[in-house]
Amino acid sequence: MQGMTMGNIIRRVAQRYPNREAVIFQETRLTYADFNRRINQLAHALMRLGLAKGAVVAIFSQNRHEYLEAYFACAKVGLILNTLNWRLSPREITFMINQSGSSVLLIEDQYQDFFHDFLEDLQCAHVIILNGSPRLPHALTLAQFTAGMPDDEPAVAVSPDDAVLLLYTSGTTGTPKGALITQSNVVWDAMAYLYHTEIRTGDKLLQPMPFIHVSGIHILTMVFLFKGLPVVIQPVFNPAETCRLIEQERCTVACILVPALQGLMRYEQLTQYDFTSLRLVLTAAASYTRELCYETIARLGLEKLLIGYGLTEATPAVTMTEHTGETLWKENCLGWPIWTDDVRVVTPEGADVLVGEVGELLVRGPNVFKGYLGLNDATARTLRDGWLWTGDLVRMDADGCLFFVDRSKDMIKSGGENIYAVEVEMALMQTNPEIQEAIVIATPDDKWGEAVTALLVLKPGYSVSPEIIQERTRTQLASYKLPKKFHFITEVPRSISGKVQKHLLRQTFGGQ
Repeated sequence: MQGMTMGNIIRRVAQRYPNREAVIFQETRLTYADFNRRINQLAHALMRLGLAKGAVVAIFSQNRHEYLEAYFACAKVGLILNTLNWRLSPREITFMINQSGSSVLLIEDQYQDFFHDFLEDLQCAHVIILNGSPRLPHALTLAQFTAGMPDDEPAVAVSPDDAVLLLYTSGTTGTPKGALITQSNVVWDAMAYLYHTEIRTGDKLLQPMPFIHVSGIHILTMVFLFKGLPVVIQPVFNPAETCRLIEQERCTVACILVPALQGLMRYEQLTQYDFTSLRLVLTAAASYTRELCYETIARLGLEKLLIGYGLTEATPAVTMTEHTGETLWKENCLGWPIWTDDVRVVTPEGADVLVGEVGELLVRGPNVFKGYLGLNDATARTLRDGWLWTGDLVRMDADGCLFFVDRSKDMIKSGGENIYAVEVEMALMQTNPEIQEAIVIATPDDKWGEAVTALLVLKPGYSVSPEIIQERTRTQLASYKLPKKFHFITEVPRSISGKVQKHLLRQTFGGQ
């Protein structure tokens, strides 16, 4: 299947639908013909630098159309795009650029000053400003960089097995690891989402998920571009702007992470917008509530809500579950594996567990990543005999439906018992209507070894005591699982993908 490369697909789409809108970003609207021409010019400009196949190009930007152009340009000439998280520190960015050997750095104008004091520490030879005028030494604008470049297809032999994307994991337990995604991974992942979402001709996508994360740059973004449909790009999620774009552009599909979806449901002006065009929302989460599903479907008037579970190393799709206004499947289920993948639930030794028992989720399929850049031992621990060991604890019921239990590193060992934080979090949310969000962590305890500790965000204007919370939650949990410590907080630290950064909360509350 040599034709299964990103460059071949976007070339064919541009030939077949040259006048269809491809991307819409603020005042910029590009047809597929224009989009492909810009991709080719950037690809030729990168080739002119003499970069060898497999060289790395870093990008530091919020969502914009040039981001996708850079991705496809790299794909067409066998380069790898290193997507940098714009919320990270100079120390972290320096590591990710230098460890990857990134030769080129693409920067959005608003971040030029951020790089000013440590640019000389970076080993990249070329700096390109995506928009605006250069303020960094020796930097070029994107227009200057691509000036005079041909817009025909680059003559570079590219294989589906070539790496095309480098995504650094959060590094919560140590040095970040760069996950390498291949062109074939991207195409198979898109095919899986296309199968499960049933995207139609005439659909238009709103994409506010960050491109720096595998979910943003892949979930439905690639589906729509591979199918020749328009993608409306939102730089970052903002409830007012999300509502405005859905109404103005008549978007039929939107990708919104669960934390953002919760924020959208709390947006006071939500009812003032017209959502009659919107039929489908796809979100991603390991845990969610039935209440959020019903509220989202009802208030946005959706045909259905799709909830996917995945991880960077799976590009990201692993499972999918579908909710409609009439049917809500098993609450908090991850759903069933995507059609391309096999899964197993195993003990730490690799033996399959019985139905209903908790074990680590293993995934095998064409969307599983190539490995970690320069980290053979870490790759060997994660990829064993063709299976991806996810580090996520799940259970599978008799119907083959998967349920998320916890991250293996987040399991609490208290008084000799294993306690799953997610189970406690869900019980707290279900029995205490005053709670907007519950995060459960382990903190050191002289008596129990580790104490179940609840960090709670209350809904505005509500109050409730720990004693009442414990009494209510006792109806759903064994006594040893009940939180022994409570902290009421107002903000929750999150990664750019929306995941709670529990390691930061453990650092803050571990000694309290």
